[in-house]
Amino acid sequence: MEGLNVRISGALFLVVLIAVGFMLYLSARDATSSLDAVAAVATDLREEGVTGIALDRSHALQMIDAMDSLLVSPDTIPDHVDDLKTFAATAAAWADAAPSPSTELRIAVALRKAAGELRSQALSPSTVHLMRARRYLGVAEDALEFAAMGGGG
Repeated sequence: MEGLNVRISGALFLVVLIAVGFMLYLSARDATSSLDAVAAVATDLREEGVTGIALDRSHALQMIDAMDSLLVSPDTIPDHVDDLKTFAATAAAWADAAPSPSTELRIAVALRKAAGELRSQALSPSTVHLMRARRYLGVAEDALEFAAMGGGG
């Protein structure tokens, strides 16, 4: 009787092991197809009319400093909407030329989001826009500092 129980439990263990292996196979296949779908969508999301240019780190630092000064005196933001449009367009060009994933792309996206939040602040003032802009500028600064230390993408 004991030998029969060992055989049954061994067979059940084998069935469970096969089921787990099959689930892992299906999960890996699903992940691969999801990554392929994301790559296809990301290619389609490239902004039309934007010509990619290489990130200029010193120019990025100047943009960060300029937007930081706007955060210090938010009442002057409406006077600088055209500058913010230029910052956003420049960051979009940097993002277009940056490989994905990369530190350059992270910097460009963060700067573009910061400029967008500051433009939103000009249209409808809110501390939320200022906090988001500050956070995005922090991300850009951290990424620039990481890249200067020789960090990878």
